[in-house]
Amino acid sequence: MIRVFGEGGITDRGHGLMGPKRRLTLGSYPQVSLHAARAKANTYIDQARRGESPVEALERVATGRLTVEALAEKFLADYVHLKRLRAGTRYEMAIRTHIIEGVGRVVADMLTRDQVRDLMKKAMVKEPSTREGKTRRRGGIEAARSVVAVLRKMINWGIRERLLKRSDNPVSGMEDNLPKKRKKERVLSLEEAQVVWHAAGTLGYPFGPLYRLILLTGCRPGEWARCRQSFIDLKQSLLVIPAQAYKSDHVHVVPLVPAAVLILEHTLANYAGRQGDYLFSGTDGLAPVSGWSKGHSRMMQAMTAVSGERGVVPWTPHDLRRTVATRIAEQLGVGGEQLIKRVLGHADGSVTAIYNRYGYVKEMREVLERWADELIGAEFDAASLWRESDADAYVIVEPTEAA
Repeated sequence: MIRVFGEGGITDRGHGLMGPKRRLTLGSYPQVSLHAARAKANTYIDQARRGESPVEALERVATGRLTVEALAEKFLADYVHLKRLRAGTRYEMAIRTHIIEGVGRVVADMLTRDQVRDLMKKAMVKEPSTREGKTRRRGGIEAARSVVAVLRKMINWGIRERLLKRSDNPVSGMEDNLPKKRKKERVLSLEEAQVVWHAAGTLGYPFGPLYRLILLTGCRPGEWARCRQSFIDLKQSLLVIPAQAYKSDHVHVVPLVPAAVLILEHTLANYAGRQGDYLFSGTDGLAPVSGWSKGHSRMMQAMTAVSGERGVVPWTPHDLRRTVATRIAEQLGVGGEQLIKRVLGHADGSVTAIYNRYGYVKEMREVLERWADELIGAEFDAASLWRESDADAYVIVEPTEAA
């Protein structure tokens, strides 16, 4: 009799429990010697201690069916990488960090809802993980949500590609067991947005200009973080994000207000990478900027210093995008939804949109300029929009309003 570690589920702290007793035969004597029987028994015991079921291992050998790990490798190679999904990193992280580790040895055709549920519970537990020499936390509700979504997609793909014999997906509906995702509704007031603008001026490159460009354009933080020098058209004052780099798979054109152009001119002149094309980078342009959590902590500290108030209400970089959309909506009033969609780059799948190819760039520029005037003042001394406080720091000086 043998019991497998982890088959009994997991505790709230993520510790595996021993599963039910399983009977395994070692063979008949004298066809199997005592020495061979002991060696086989020790192999089964070692597998059980590692959390691998000897019964399932024998079934894999007998049937030759795909394990979840083998299916995952095919899914990554023949779907995620072949399709060049922008979310490929998220897929790979969910698969390699949680799915393979949790159910990789299970035959994919025999994966059960109980095994998926245990995997989901384990993914919800936050625990330290050492990766590439850096200690970081892994797990949590969002990690579990990602694991369920990726595993469901992977099983559906395996069924569609006829790699699996099963017709049901044991992951279907499993996300309903997770806590409901909170709606993000934080919108900064004009005064708060102005404090963010001033605080960004004390951060330096790369996060100082990043926060200000998000405020001036309403773009997603990741769009500016992954912006390449080739996306910038300073002659026409445009940011042009190609379809393959944009969330909705279409070209997104963003008019750049004068302050944004000045920030970009200075950044390109002084901080453009020589080895790569990324505009905001800590690797000389080879990779996009990272470290948003640390950058945002510095921003919150800078806001406290600028405003002189303790207990600044928390917000996220994406909340700036929602703030820009809300302030523009206040300008436009009823009927401005179409233009707001254009500014935000939301896909419009209506029949009218299919035939209407007008880009509304002129109208978008007008509303963004009105928003910039409200945020930083209609008139400012462009020559003193920034200064160099030292050789390394990029600090933007606040515009001065005309008397």
